[in-house]
Amino acid sequence: MSTNYTVVIKYGTPDEAAKVRGTIKDLSNQNLVKLDDAAMVSRGEDGKLDVHNEIDRGVKWGALIGGGVGLLLAGIFAPLAGIAIGALAGAGVGAAADLGLSKDYVKEVGEGLEPGQSALFMIVREGNADAVLAALRQHPGQVLQTTLPPGMDANLRAGIDPDSMSPAERAAAQSAAY
Repeated sequence: MSTNYTVVIKYGTPDEAAKVRGTIKDLSNQNLVKLDDAAMVSRGEDGKLDVHNEIDRGVKWGALIGGGVGLLLAGIFAPLAGIAIGALAGAGVGAAADLGLSKDYVKEVGEGLEPGQSALFMIVREGNADAVLAALRQHPGQVLQTTLPPGMDANLRAGIDPDSMSPAERAAAQSAAY
């Protein structure tokens, strides 16, 4: 993978998205995948919705850039005030640039979950497609959305939710080139 792809997968248990996220973190530690954003949402048996935003790259990068601008302003104004104002402004710019997952979309998918279900949202910047697919195959789920190229999308769907595809679609996905 060489560009940002969004992948949203729904799971049948409330903690399955967290397990998959742990697996993806392991791949990240091995430099096999790089994420720009990730979030998990689950609905407990009591119906309560729980949302965890793992990475908010837009806000973090905005704050970092803003902090740098603040350092420049620090020469003109009071040092601490310049850094603080720059970081706050940068965080706002990063959030407004919407570099990550839409909080509204995460909430919308979460509202559609039945009690006991969870979902994982990822924006994948780059990665080893074979390693990621092998890891995801260990956790059957339902692909809700991807922006993957058609062959990769079909391969992902066949790998984690084979019952959703006809035998012909499954065979085509397994032979599709990335």
